[in-house]
Amino acid sequence: MVPADDPRRAAVLHNLGTIDAKRGDPDAALAGFRAAFAARPGWVEPLLAQGHLLSSQCRYADAAVAFEAAAGCAPERLDARFNAARTWIRVRRWRIALPHLRAARELAPNNEAVWIELRGVLQMLRYEEEAHEDFLRFEAVAPMSASFAVAGYYASRRMGDKERQVRYRDLALTAEYRPGEAPLVSVLLAQVQYDDVAPERILALYRTYDRLVHSGRVPSESLAAPRRSANARIKVGYLSADFRMHVMGELLLPALAAHDRAGFDIRAYSLAPAENEDAATGQWRAAVSEFVNVSSLDDRAAAERIAADDLDLLVDLMGHSSFSRPAILSWKPAPVIATHLGYHGAVGIKEVDFKLTDKHADTEESARWQMEALLPLSVCVLPLRRFARPAVANASLLLTRAALGLPDDAVVYAAFVGAGKLSLRCIDLWRRILDSVPCAYLAFSPLRDDERNAILRRVTGLGIPEARLRFVPCRRDDEGANRARYALVDVALDTLPYTGGDTSSAALAAGVPVVTLIGQRHAERMTYSILKHLGLEETIAATDEAYVALAVRLAQDQAFRTSQRAAIERAYADSKLTDPARYARALEEAYVRALAVKGVFPSR
Repeated sequence: MVPADDPRRAAVLHNLGTIDAKRGDPDAALAGFRAAFAARPGWVEPLLAQGHLLSSQCRYADAAVAFEAAAGCAPERLDARFNAARTWIRVRRWRIALPHLRAARELAPNNEAVWIELRGVLQMLRYEEEAHEDFLRFEAVAPMSASFAVAGYYASRRMGDKERQVRYRDLALTAEYRPGEAPLVSVLLAQVQYDDVAPERILALYRTYDRLVHSGRVPSESLAAPRRSANARIKVGYLSADFRMHVMGELLLPALAAHDRAGFDIRAYSLAPAENEDAATGQWRAAVSEFVNVSSLDDRAAAERIAADDLDLLVDLMGHSSFSRPAILSWKPAPVIATHLGYHGAVGIKEVDFKLTDKHADTEESARWQMEALLPLSVCVLPLRRFARPAVANASLLLTRAALGLPDDAVVYAAFVGAGKLSLRCIDLWRRILDSVPCAYLAFSPLRDDERNAILRRVTGLGIPEARLRFVPCRRDDEGANRARYALVDVALDTLPYTGGDTSSAALAAGVPVVTLIGQRHAERMTYSILKHLGLEETIAATDEAYVALAVRLAQDQAFRTSQRAAIERAYADSKLTDPARYARALEEAYVRALAVKGVFPSR
């Protein structure tokens, strides 16, 4: 044995630890690495070795501590910084990971892997403007890859540069995606619905996603169990990351609470970390027979946990929206799977049997461009809000036209959406509307400053002067104050091609006319469906020119605008349109129909 005072002792102990690790004795290896560090304090290699060994044992919290110590000893070492960040990310400690990633970017400004990790953490923490600036910095040196093309497409949609957006969109759509890149395709699928992309190309992207999500898998691997007795209650599970203060939860919870418990056993599977739960989560827990958090499980383990409950039907409420995990569905954790609400597109996994819709939101033609079969409801696919006339709820919000610098004769068009919904064609049509109505202003109401910056950058970059824009204050989780915003508004302009769901519903429920442009895809027909179900057809346009003309008429024809407001109030007087129990019955009827089609449950 090497004497304690021999300068070679630390290296010998480290080498012995490496040998122990290779021969499958992790405890001895860890002891060796710790002894090596004790023999030579400040030497980073034993700390890195500990971190890698602990990571291989899935002991990520312990590994993070080891890598953190390594970064402390050698802050100039890229491997120490990057491994510390990645292991902190594994244990959801993004704020601890962030300074390591910022340092790693400075150490390796051309390293794509480091840039990707930093971008992901910045977006997770909603530091969108820093992520955007870092994209522009990396753009100058980046190698063209599928990852960079998808990121470029996202970034360009928050800018006012048409050529850049088209270039990145085409690069992302034509990139070759490799096994392991299914999550990247999911990110792209979340974006293309907001753009004028041909449905054939979106279908091809769905098929690419399906191929990648099954890559390396046995084709017959399904976790769905055989059907129980036909006399049992129908067991339905809902899968989402939004069982919390979120628009999806707000809309669906009343209907879910109204499910017929004599015929249906309702469960919820949450993708959100427990620390993200709030008061609304408690309401969800109270409304279901079992609430299961699967956020800490990998995709297969989460699917196995869901399958253990022997569901008849699993309803995905996410699609490819933020924090979704559609790959769970690929393990077929229930005999029948449907997707609903959270995302206007489809999922694009062959194990998903149905997409819930209604008779207006989809057509037989649009069904050709998705993998799921249509499952129409007898009511509007979106639960509608109850009518409530807006009133200024909080004077401190300064919700007055004078406070916003609006002249007395101003016409205010509302566009209470984020930058991601502002397509090139949408902004072009809005510019034409404003050009035709000199006294008109376009009002946005972002919740965060970074979203305000992105909206301003995009809209002004595409030709609408900043002087024609107004930003209305928005309050998180303050329904009364946010409804009061509509007291300032004359007309709501629907976005396109991704039309409004709850955005349009909220405006209508406040008595504001909504101008929409109908299209082919489900995403292009949501507001159309809402208006059709309400019997409000005079603000539906079939062409770009008609959309502009309707918006201009509503601004200039006071009588027409007044008549539309009156029609909205009359429509909402029919209480069944906003009845959550009626919506619950429509869901249940559709579920029974879906199970019968698949032979899982007899028609009744």
